[in-house]
Amino acid sequence: MQLSPEMAAFALFAMLVMGSAQWRRSRLRRAIRDLPTRAQRQLGPEPLYQPPPDQELPEDLRRYAALHRRTRLVQLGVWALAFLWLGYTLYSVLKGTPQ
Repeated sequence: MQLSPEMAAFALFAMLVMGSAQWRRSRLRRAIRDLPTRAQRQLGPEPLYQPPPDQELPEDLRRYAALHRRTRLVQLGVWALAFLWLGYTLYSVLKGTPQ
């Protein structure tokens, strides 16, 4: 069965959203493995592993907190791109092709 262009565009949206979330989780998990156990216990629950607020941030978690912020910005950027793509796709589908 052949996929219609509209369904392929929606699939691209889903792949961007899910792929960016999985990319971020894997980066954070990899960074947490390198932290000492004491620092790991100061992080939030899985899957986001939220670091403590900046006022209470110990020295050994500063690099992790910076990585956490960077990956969040990358993920939000990809999500913005995905939602723009979804909007363009919906516009194209609702507009239809001229006859």
